[in-house]
Amino acid sequence: MNDATPLPLIMSPRRFRQMLKELHRRGQNRRESGAFLLGRRNAKPVAGGREVTKIYYYDDLDPESLTGGITMHASGLSLLNQRCRADQLRVIGDIHTHPSTHVRQSAIDSNHPMIALPNHVALIAPNYASGKISPTDLGAHQFLRGGQWDIAYGNDTTRMLRIRPAAILLLARLHRALLERGTR
Repeated sequence: MNDATPLPLIMSPRRFRQMLKELHRRGQNRRESGAFLLGRRNAKPVAGGREVTKIYYYDDLDPESLTGGITMHASGLSLLNQRCRADQLRVIGDIHTHPSTHVRQSAIDSNHPMIALPNHVALIAPNYASGKISPTDLGAHQFLRGGQWDIAYGNDTTRMLRIRPAAILLLARLHRALLERGTR
């Protein structure tokens, strides 16, 4: 992938809703929760972006990570690496919740990204992910070379996260497979 033209994360509406519901459940409406967003290791773009195919929740990797904020220990990151290798996945983004409508990065978020690689997308969900939340309610923050961030709010979040119906994703995957088969 070219760093100059980062591709957005792509998720189905169902995966997006389930993820938010699970983040809310895990945070118990009283503490932040979060998850890593994963895509297939050697996947080519689908539907114009990088498809989120799996989600690993922080507290499944590190049971002690939800401390009010997020405190991910080395053991949790080691388990994440093991699972990614075993499942042929790679981390393409992460999401965590904030207690209010504030979806800007805190100084801790900005200075200590979960994954400090170019094009990694860090999403922030408001209100501990409670209630009806759309992608435009999130803060979207893309890590750039040199430790800088590209930041998007409201309608601009679609530069970094797009929700696509599962049928569209399936058709895009089939189309890509047919094109690849034709080039062999």
